[in-house]
Amino acid sequence: MDVEEVLMEAVRCDAVRVPPYPSTAMKLQKLLATPNYSTGQLVEAMRTDAVFAGNILRLANSPFYRRGNPVTSLSAAVGRIGAKELTRLALAATVSNAATQGGVLSSERRRLWREAFASALVCEALARLEGADPEEAFVAGLLHDSGSMLIVGCLEDEATKVREDAPPLTEVRDAIERHHGSFGAVLASRWQLPQSLANVIVGHHEPAPGDALSRRVARADRIVMALESHASLDALALAEITGASPLACRELVELIPKIPGSIAAFDADAIPVRKPTGKPRQAPNSVSFTLELHGKGGSLVLDVCKATATGFVAIAEGPLPLNRLVEVQVMGTKTALWAVVQNVRTLGTAQELECSLFALAPEVAREWSKLLEHGSVKAA
Repeated sequence: MDVEEVLMEAVRCDAVRVPPYPSTAMKLQKLLATPNYSTGQLVEAMRTDAVFAGNILRLANSPFYRRGNPVTSLSAAVGRIGAKELTRLALAATVSNAATQGGVLSSERRRLWREAFASALVCEALARLEGADPEEAFVAGLLHDSGSMLIVGCLEDEATKVREDAPPLTEVRDAIERHHGSFGAVLASRWQLPQSLANVIVGHHEPAPGDALSRRVARADRIVMALESHASLDALALAEITGASPLACRELVELIPKIPGSIAAFDADAIPVRKPTGKPRQAPNSVSFTLELHGKGGSLVLDVCKATATGFVAIAEGPLPLNRLVEVQVMGTKTALWAVVQNVRTLGTAQELECSLFALAPEVAREWSKLLEHGSVKAA
């Protein structure tokens, strides 16, 4: 497959497949524009979208919003999250649904979704700290790289049509880097987004003078890229990345550990746990150090054989999808961490998982470092 030719032909023929503007978001927008809407009306607008309703309940119980006892009803979830948050979360649910569909590039879509939602949350936080519109900032962060998802869909459609495997990931990412702005402009046009958001989608890498929204998105992007390569960010690191004030950086440090739980709230897929067939095959020089992963499909024990300050390699009975964001707990302790599955390799009946730690609170990063220092796990 000639990736460049496929993408150029899709643009020339106006054949870029764009999902319709989310109907739930549209219903909520219309309702919130009326002067006397009720919580009952908001719940009714969401009730017919079972996937989104489930997202909202999980999100209301995530660390980002959790206060007090768990909520079990949509009306209670609305009260906790806030009515004005619902429309943008409906947009986020649409992006999430597209990201978690099957396909030859499904792992790349998961990566794009993780980065998009993290950018949305960081951008919203920056807007609040700077006295700007947080709702506009959230949507800008969520959609600024929307063209990337369209490119992945376009390449998957072509692979299915010509019955080929997915193109090499390096080619896909090169194409995303070059063309995500122009493909995003197609979505902005089809969805009739405001010009301010269209400007962000097309020009966030080189914001025009005076375009504060695009500049804010660019700063959020830098933070998210740093999170992808570092297990944790402290206030000093954030100040170097963003140039923000010490107060703003301290508030961002408080936000960052809440990001993974919010992302996971939109992932409806169960962890694919199967019944163990025996003791997992151990990797050479493995050590006695275990993590337990909990999910809707059950739990999975991971036997760690190598670890660094930023990740680990573990052996498990069940596989996990690439770029899946998972929460694991160090067995025998209260230490819980979020990690991204970066690579999976089959070892007989077991799987070797290579994972990178993601968005840890500084104190959790210190706890993990202590485990390495005390010899509980052999450093790689």
